[in-house]
Amino acid sequence: MRLPPLEASDYDYDLPEDRIRLVPPERREASRLAVVPKYGASEGAGSFGGRIDDLPSLLSPGDLLVANDSRVVPARTRAVTSRGRSLEILFLGPFDGENAGGRVRFLGRGLKGESRLSLFGGAGELREIVYDETLEFFSGEYRGERPLVLALEAGGEMPLPPYIARRRKAGEADRDRYQTVYSRVPGSVAAPTAGLHLGQEVLARIGERGIGIAKVTLHVGLGTFRALSEGPVDRHRMHEEWYSVPAETVRAIARTRAQGGRVVAVGTTSLRALESAFARGAGPEEEISGWTGLFVRPGFRFLAVDGLLTNFHTPRSTLLILVDAFLGGDGRWREIYARALEEGFFFLSYGDAMLVL
Repeated sequence: MRLPPLEASDYDYDLPEDRIRLVPPERREASRLAVVPKYGASEGAGSFGGRIDDLPSLLSPGDLLVANDSRVVPARTRAVTSRGRSLEILFLGPFDGENAGGRVRFLGRGLKGESRLSLFGGAGELREIVYDETLEFFSGEYRGERPLVLALEAGGEMPLPPYIARRRKAGEADRDRYQTVYSRVPGSVAAPTAGLHLGQEVLARIGERGIGIAKVTLHVGLGTFRALSEGPVDRHRMHEEWYSVPAETVRAIARTRAQGGRVVAVGTTSLRALESAFARGAGPEEEISGWTGLFVRPGFRFLAVDGLLTNFHTPRSTLLILVDAFLGGDGRWREIYARALEEGFFFLSYGDAMLVL
């Protein structure tokens, strides 16, 4: 194994604009699927002729899929300043469905100097606004007629990634398609995108084949929008995200391993939640939860995950570094990504996928 690359530039590549899909395919399962070997180059870049529909036959009875059930909050909305100026803000949470008020974090341009904002046509407000230069977001006290998460569900806009939002506005269809079919716990401001490929039909076929499905929760936060720091990779600091791994999932992993099956993470968020929990010595009797800033890079020792279903990621991103690490840290991702571009695969959130086994 080569030494891990030290510079952010080692994870740069040319991604043409026409390889970024702005809207999802008509069917979730219609996305294309590359299947690549986890280690070694004996099989080259892998096979690029599949579809997500093929996933049940690519896995074996006794394997276990682990998916992130975090729900994307329609966290983008308009606010009005004390001087009557309208601007856009993106809430980052925490999203507490039980309490109408509390301190919350958010992003927005032109907010410096503002101490109070009106929300939801006057039904809510933010006050005591401060800016944290270290963490690069605002925080303020939310007060409203109903809990923030419910107000956003009623009137907020889905927080599409910047590379999509710059080219089109979020529509009503995004409320369904920028959300996994098994989403349950509100808290994310970006979708765990590998799970967007899995519809009820393919999930049913997976279950019929004797492949288990377990859940974790990781609320995707600000780190998704944060570019990789320039210079040495090791200097990049991850923003922390809240995660939970139920005891039932830990037990399912133990049973899978005992029977010779593989644990396959649906997306980088599921992988990070599992590896964070197992690094803490996750046991079968209790839920493991907390905040994680885990940065998976070449040289990382994987304790929980054997396979990975993931999208094709942005240049110079921590997600791409994680994929490199999972492939063995030998830089083979370049060959795989180049082949995917040649084959006409789409990249990023609404793009196609690859399965690493």
